[in-house]
Amino acid sequence: MIGQEKLRVDGPLKVSGKAKYASEHPVDNPLYAVIVKSTISNGTITNMATEEVEKIPGVVKVIHAGNALKLKPYPTGGDGGFNLFPGEPFIPLQDNKVYNIGQHIALILAETIEDARLGASRLKVSYQEKAAALDKEKVYDDYVKPERYNTGEELQHQRGNFQQAKNNASVVVEENYTVPAEHHNPMETSATIAIWKGEKLTVYDSTQGVDNSRNCVAHCFEMDPKNVRLIAYYIGGGFGCKGFFWPHTLLAPMAAKIMDRPVKLVLSRKDMYTSAGHRPEVSQRVTLAAEADGNITAGEHITYSYGSILGGHYEPCGLTSAKLYDIPNFSMVHQYTKLNYPTPTPMRGPGEANGSFALESALDELAEKLKMDAVELRIKNYAAANPIDKLPYSSNNVRECYERGAKLFGWNNRNRQPGKMRKNGQLIGHGMATATYPAYRAGGSCKLILDENGVLIVQTAIQDIGTGTYTVMGQIAAEASGLALENIKIEIGDSDFPAGPLSGGSMVTASAGSYIQKGAEKLKKQLLDLAVTQEDSSLFQLKSDKISFVNGIMQDSNGKKDTVKEVMKRANKKELIIEESSSVVKGFAFGQEAEYAYQSFGAIFVEANIDPDLGVITIPRIVGVFDAGTIINPKLANSQMYGGIIFGYSMALLEATEFDHDTGRIINADLAEYHVPVNADINDLTIEFLNKPDYKFSSHGGRGIGELSAIGVSAAIANAIYNATGKRIRNLPITLDKLL
Repeated sequence: MIGQEKLRVDGPLKVSGKAKYASEHPVDNPLYAVIVKSTISNGTITNMATEEVEKIPGVVKVIHAGNALKLKPYPTGGDGGFNLFPGEPFIPLQDNKVYNIGQHIALILAETIEDARLGASRLKVSYQEKAAALDKEKVYDDYVKPERYNTGEELQHQRGNFQQAKNNASVVVEENYTVPAEHHNPMETSATIAIWKGEKLTVYDSTQGVDNSRNCVAHCFEMDPKNVRLIAYYIGGGFGCKGFFWPHTLLAPMAAKIMDRPVKLVLSRKDMYTSAGHRPEVSQRVTLAAEADGNITAGEHITYSYGSILGGHYEPCGLTSAKLYDIPNFSMVHQYTKLNYPTPTPMRGPGEANGSFALESALDELAEKLKMDAVELRIKNYAAANPIDKLPYSSNNVRECYERGAKLFGWNNRNRQPGKMRKNGQLIGHGMATATYPAYRAGGSCKLILDENGVLIVQTAIQDIGTGTYTVMGQIAAEASGLALENIKIEIGDSDFPAGPLSGGSMVTASAGSYIQKGAEKLKKQLLDLAVTQEDSSLFQLKSDKISFVNGIMQDSNGKKDTVKEVMKRANKKELIIEESSSVVKGFAFGQEAEYAYQSFGAIFVEANIDPDLGVITIPRIVGVFDAGTIINPKLANSQMYGGIIFGYSMALLEATEFDHDTGRIINADLAEYHVPVNADINDLTIEFLNKPDYKFSSHGGRGIGELSAIGVSAAIANAIYNATGKRIRNLPITLDKLL
């Protein structure tokens, strides 16, 4: 089963409309909720004209700080793990303070969504406004330097003597690179339905972490987590904005509790720009110093960015530079200021996506100064071990990615001199970059239930965010158990199941796949042990390790067979139950000693075509070769890599969230003005995997892939555009006006 191109088991449900997303679950007699958001960035609410709104026909109630339930705040600094991880440590409607534009300040409840929207539009709010910190360029003197990222990596790192090595180098590149703020824009906006039955609460939510969301709800309502059931069977995209818990998911159960009726709350597209995080704008200064032969002796990566007044995510851009190449003298600094903007959050490849644009662009600039091939420069500075902690990689085949990608792309046909390749009146450019992303594996648990008919149910509280988790987990369970794939039912997306990890950090397949595999192997052994001890079995007294077990059939080399159904019947068992768990892989969390460094790699090659008169950019082809361990399902893996590459394309050429730095308002908070690619933008994408197992990392040899393919694409496109035009664009997105 592992390695086979199986169709998504949830595909028919999705294309027929039978797959229920968070807002689509039927409930009896619900109230509809619409959030009223602040229109200032800093200050205090002085008055709210709720009585006039409650007179509107259909409007039932306005909930605000004066009548909302008082909820328990989050512990300062979180709980030290992923059991309680809010997107921001903010509890809505607890007081009249305002920290950013778009903050939740009231909730309108009505009999219809139209009435609720009308009520929200009519609510008049008065403020005592204060000066807001909105221009990051003005407040960099008031910055913070956090020691570690939320996964444990150091954010400040020094090795060797950077300045001395830089001074002694033959060639130096020192440039600034910027990436604007960006928003995730999943097709499905965030949504929550809350239903109370006595002291029991059921929540349907669009989340990348059913366990985390359940734990946050239980904490804030001071409930036993066993009394909260959080369900997310299907998620219409997330990319990080649904990775952690956001305040709106507290509002639906709060309102349902107050009104003693189910409440349905669906964020609008505009709400998503202020209520579920974003990738913050970052400025990066990258310095690379090398000898004349291309040996890089010194590097520095300084990241300037912001967090919100409330706290939350910081963008870890320098981590890629600190460990991707063997640079003996290196300085990494991350510094942030706190602004009155909505709280940032991870977005597909947080840190790596931004950081690789700066690093891989600087490497291209260095190769240009050295008059050296870009691939050759990267191979020359290959790191066999993680330069930060000196640990050897569990697996690192990036040099093979370079070689294979260059061959597939035809890199040897490239003219390194900018502006020298033309075709049909277009300037042609070739560029490349390295892709890399950490390999994370979290702990979790599962329950396997085999019934008397040989049907296996696998339960674990993970979630499928649209990438094929139902299918891949079924393949892993089938391979390990010996049962047929059609006799395996994966049940996920429910916090009542055994605890599982977030769908974030590209870690679900490695994490849940490992403990499901272990549980399925135990089940297989139990069934074989039963068969060889049953006198009526044709396999009686045979050695179980000499029996093959495929598609539910046990068979020895002489053709003697038995079936799971018959084994269960003779054993008079209605079911077999296996429970399995695994812990966090060493090196994932702060304070754990690791034996290896875990990282995935790849190489991206891009052709760019530029109209010399108009500056219009076309990307006719992109080639990506990836080293991510065992590929469980190539069809689904290709789909993920296509999506990631398109994400990188979009970052390079289209995406930018525009803030008004006087008011804090987001100017383009809709899909008319915030640009993302459509099918007509995307041309030929070629994906290839090395498919070399990494058993030091996971039992099935696989590592995560979801974010890997988004890394390096923006730099490869920028490098190709330079090769075509001779213009080095260091500020994303690369729009035609920057080329004219």
